[in-house]
Amino acid sequence: MSTAGQHEQVLIYNHKIRQTEAALNTARRRRKLFYWFTAFGPVLIAVIYALTWIPWWTWELKRIVLIPTFLVALSFGGAAYKLWRDPGGPLEVDGQRSWRPQEDDLELRLARLRDERKFLVASAEGSLKVRRVAYKEDAFSDIDQLRDESKRYRRVNNTFQGFLIIGSLAATGIAGISDKMTWDRWTILCITFLVGVASGFMGYFKYKERSFYLQQTADAIEAEWEAVEVGVGRYKRIPSEEEQLAEFVEEVHRLKTEQKKRQQNLEQPPESRNQAE
Repeated sequence: MSTAGQHEQVLIYNHKIRQTEAALNTARRRRKLFYWFTAFGPVLIAVIYALTWIPWWTWELKRIVLIPTFLVALSFGGAAYKLWRDPGGPLEVDGQRSWRPQEDDLELRLARLRDERKFLVASAEGSLKVRRVAYKEDAFSDIDQLRDESKRYRRVNNTFQGFLIIGSLAATGIAGISDKMTWDRWTILCITFLVGVASGFMGYFKYKERSFYLQQTADAIEAEWEAVEVGVGRYKRIPSEEEQLAEFVEEVHRLKTEQKKRQQNLEQPPESRNQAE
């Protein structure tokens, strides 16, 4: 096979790998939705049961609140049942047969495609410049991956932070209007316990710091990509394109290495982080 044909095959494998990664992300997202729907259904049923015991609620007010809540709980149960009966990634059609590939099948397919791509790249007679150009083009997928992880940690941090604010205000408000009834004391105790759990998770797992460092690395790689693309910054003083690519690859590699070190440091227990500092 000629060099041009090998490069075309590499591009085809890259496309297949991205398609499989997207299908795998869809399968994982549908699995997470199943967990959420399965959890929210019983939670809403418990809320409905708790609301029926509030003494100052009238039957008219209970009907206004309980009927929509019950319908939402049923919809969560139906969605969870549908995802349980039909899990997997996007629907694939082969003639008259259609199915959804499962997560383990997609992971095996992705691993096989990556291995085949490695063998093809190893057998290709590509120059160092070609590999650097491929590394430069792959940097954008790294930017998207880093930003997706940053958004995920940011959502978790914002959820916990919002619960801390609402829970603290709710506990203070209930304590202020409490008439020393038993259910008020238990409500304050439960809210305070959940606020403490959320605060502990935020302090131990450092969601805000993880999101910040991931976003910072993604922005730095994007800035380097744009600088080498238009020849500004340090790259305008480098006349050769090959030397610009070499400088870009070295800088992106340094940024990724620093991000991995920061990630490893955040994954250590707080005592180990304090000793390292």
